Amino acid sequence: MKKHCFGKLSKFLLVILISFSSLLAASQSFYNTTNWRFSNPQKFGFNVIDLDFFDNNNGIAVGASGGIAYTKNGGTTWSYGNFSFMNAVGLQTSTSFQDVHFVSSSIAYAVGSGGCMAKTTDGGATWSRVITPLFANAKNINTAWFVNDNKGYIGGEWNTLDSIPKVYFTNDGGATWDSLVSPSGGTITRIGYINNPNVAPQLYTVTGKGKEIQRIMFFDDNTGYITGNSQHSSGGPTIQIPAVNAATCLPTGGQTSALGAQHASMVWKFSNGTLTDYSITKERLGFSGNTVTPPVPCSGSAGLYRTVTAATQSYRAMLILDQTTILLISNTNNTAIRIYTGANDVTLNMANGLNERGRYQLVNLTNPPTGFPTIPAVNPIFTFLNPSNIIRAANGKIFVPVLSPALNPVNRMMTSVDNGTTWVEERWLPTGRNYSAFGGQAMDILPSGKFVAAGQNGVVADSIPGGVWSSTYVQGTTGAFNKIDFADCNNAIAAGGGTIARTNDGGKTWDQIVRQDFINLNISINSAAYATNNPAKAYFATSVGNIYRTTDMNVAQPALPTIDPVFSNGNEQMFDVAAIGNDSVWVCGYSGFSVPAANRSPKIFRSTNGGTTWTTFNGFHTGTNFQNFRHIEFPTRLVGYVCGTRDTIWKTSDGGATWSKLPLPTPGVTPQITYNDMFALNVNTVFLVGNGFPRKVVFRTTDGGNTWQDITGNILSIFPVGNFNSVVFHDLNNGYIGCAGGFLVTNNGGATWRIDVPPSPTNHTSLSFAPKNVPAGTPAANRRLFSVGVFSNHILEYGDTTLLNVSTSESIVSSCDNATQGVITITATGGIAPYTYSINGGPFQSSNTFSNLAPGPKTISIKDAACGIVTKAVTVPVKPSPAVNAGQDQTIVEGDNVNLSGSSTGTPATIAWTPVTTITSGATTFTPVAKPPVTATYTMTVTDVNGCISSDNVIVTVLPYCLKVMDAFTPNSDGMNDRWVVTNNGGLCVKQVYVTVFNRYGNIVYKNDNYANNWEGTYNGKPVADGTYYYVVNYLLMNGAYVTLKGDVTILR
Repeated sequence: MKKHCFGKLSKFLLVILISFSSLLAASQSFYNTTNWRFSNPQKFGFNVIDLDFFDNNNGIAVGASGGIAYTKNGGTTWSYGNFSFMNAVGLQTSTSFQDVHFVSSSIAYAVGSGGCMAKTTDGGATWSRVITPLFANAKNINTAWFVNDNKGYIGGEWNTLDSIPKVYFTNDGGATWDSLVSPSGGTITRIGYINNPNVAPQLYTVTGKGKEIQRIMFFDDNTGYITGNSQHSSGGPTIQIPAVNAATCLPTGGQTSALGAQHASMVWKFSNGTLTDYSITKERLGFSGNTVTPPVPCSGSAGLYRTVTAATQSYRAMLILDQTTILLISNTNNTAIRIYTGANDVTLNMANGLNERGRYQLVNLTNPPTGFPTIPAVNPIFTFLNPSNIIRAANGKIFVPVLSPALNPVNRMMTSVDNGTTWVEERWLPTGRNYSAFGGQAMDILPSGKFVAAGQNGVVADSIPGGVWSSTYVQGTTGAFNKIDFADCNNAIAAGGGTIARTNDGGKTWDQIVRQDFINLNISINSAAYATNNPAKAYFATSVGNIYRTTDMNVAQPALPTIDPVFSNGNEQMFDVAAIGNDSVWVCGYSGFSVPAANRSPKIFRSTNGGTTWTTFNGFHTGTNFQNFRHIEFPTRLVGYVCGTRDTIWKTSDGGATWSKLPLPTPGVTPQITYNDMFALNVNTVFLVGNGFPRKVVFRTTDGGNTWQDITGNILSIFPVGNFNSVVFHDLNNGYIGCAGGFLVTNNGGATWRIDVPPSPTNHTSLSFAPKNVPAGTPAANRRLFSVGVFSNHILEYGDTTLLNVSTSESIVSSCDNATQGVITITATGGIAPYTYSINGGPFQSSNTFSNLAPGPKTISIKDAACGIVTKAVTVPVKPSPAVNAGQDQTIVEGDNVNLSGSSTGTPATIAWTPVTTITSGATTFTPVAKPPVTATYTMTVTDVNGCISSDNVIVTVLPYCLKVMDAFTPNSDGMNDRWVVTNNGGLCVKQVYVTVFNRYGNIVYKNDNYANNWEGTYNGKPVADGTYYYVVNYLLMNGAYVTLKGDVTILR
């Protein structure tokens, strides 16, 4: 419903001032979004009755079973939970929410049954109880409307001795409340005899007495409307008139009923703080109340004024068309009416002949009384089934979502483009789904124009204007269930009626096997059990004496398993089944009605070869007072227990070959207990829950049934109503009981219990851990528990997700950018230990440490022992390595030293040169001195303060010594020693050679500043004389040094 806020209202006429302490509000309510989840359906499964969006993102849906869901992204995802509160007598109770008003981005109010009002100040994430005048008497609050964060109105059942419902309002967010004066005397209606001269008809003044407010809506700051019914939902007071004699028409002195002719459906208008009555009477609709063609008798029902259907309806669906016009549609009987409240809108009251305020226009009416027209006259009567909201789009089109009928269900919403005069039937759910016929009452239009609708079993759909409706709602199974069992952490079955639901991913998704033959023959699957740790093999016990087995229960979808009977006895009713190992299975049951009462008895059927053959144990009491076996448990192949009616438990220690009766937990106490469930923690520790109105008990034995302890504790004081249906315990201290209307938890062995209510009407017929067995030392809070019931297809998962789900923290050692030094150490919590770990899709390992990692993003996955897995992206941070430079390559002559010159960015912690053996000094500095005997590569390694290491190389080329002057040569062209050579080793150690040769007189006979060993003993092109000559040779070495050699050279030819 679209609900806009309009500032501060003006002064009210106050008649009652009621203040409540805010201390009671905050601490006595409970809203939890982490403990309960819908495994089926998804996203959630409570019936949505109302929803309201504040903007395009923030919305709240409320409904049955205390359900509150909120979204922060326009309905793409929802968080949800149950809201419960301590009622006026101190019991924790839930509610059925009827209305929600999202006032601002953070403030919203929701109201419902039992005097419940809840408030959120954070957009729906948390909720607290608001104490109202209707709380103490647990009166229903049907509607709420707030004009700003603090000022608002509520209405519902009458709550005062005058039986007149009141509009209560608050100016401070619910801390204190006042009420408006309810209007009275605005109109009259005629009741009594139409044609009896002795007993005149009465003019009955219309008031709100005995009625119930259903809807409050405001048009602006000062104008609003309040609608309701003609009498309280439980029925109103009967108006009595004198009884008359049919023959004489005279009063007999007795009384008779006026047949409800006084009924007038509540319509009040709020204007500037005052309420004015516009209630719908038969006369305002133009009906006299006379349904008889004259002559009218003076007595009997035919002689009494009657009312018209439109005046007896409950009007909850309302749309304010404009400031003076509203459109109403009744909850039942398909009545639609427009009421005009302008200054010039008047109607003749046929009862007194006076004009009264208001004009009434019926636009749809079924079952009109005699003499009253069918509306519309020509077009078919439009059908509305329990409408609650009317919304109008920006283009003026009106939308009314309605419920789906139980017979021939169909999804429908009625639409109108002429303010309700004519209607068209449309759909708001996609077709071809197993929920396409669901109905619903909740719808809103976001500011963007997007439609969101919700309703039956939590279905939610949306559409853009003029677009196709879509939904992400999923219900994998449509059955209702007696039993749920897990083979391991992934594979489970839930069975009941003719439906078997199964999951192979731990309840994330479900599919179903529907045995239509079971449904046709009214066969119910009462129980189901897997062979131990074998997801392929399962057994089923039915109500008609058949036991079924499958060996491919886990066949991949969409294939279905083969389920065939392995035992049949049409005289029996099989009630429960237990299995141990792969081949041992037991079924308990009792005689059906086909067996004479005197011959009826309980029985246990046993197979030790996987159901191929069976034996029957029938050594129990036979007769009309026989015991009905309801539950059987085998913690081992040899030890088993069976129980049921008549407060009796039996035990076997030889695998079911013989059975002995255990001592009664409460001998002689009546009424006797019927045990609905039993849980064997081990061979000696067994828990029982049972009922025997008004008794309810929880028993425990720790010595194999020799003695029993009553651990019912405080349950009867906190949960006095509702049977115990199921029980499981994690250990001696931590246990759970599923009840009709509740769920009980103990953490101290039953000394005390607390209530944890799901957002579902389930009766918890069966509970199962997933997986059923966990390593010793596993905390109870880390175990995942599933629940099913026979009232709906709800499969619920229980447990705090912050403990059930694996979560991790990581200790990460950075890596230098040029190394693989990174280390990730994972600390896992939650779920079921032990954990295994994988990185980047590699194999899982038991170690929680990954070493020698390069820097950068990594994907780590952590699995627990219960099929839980979490995958995270983590990054090994990078530490930049220092940028180092060992300097330019060098060339030296053999025997020389060389000064190396390195450098680095950052702050070096250490510097090392290698090979160190030829470093003569400074090996730990940037400027060492080296003397390599041969060409060598020196590596400078720098480690910075972060431990990152970088290296660079410098090459020192060592040239061999090449200075050697030939002291004689023979330039005679014989090809041997024809030239004067002044270097050897190829002259590699020199860059340039300067040569000057003198004769014995000191004259220069040869000079070359770039000598290349090519002088052949000539001067000016002619050979010089043989003899001795003198030379000066200057060498420019490769290292830049100069060397001068002097001496003589002899020329011989």
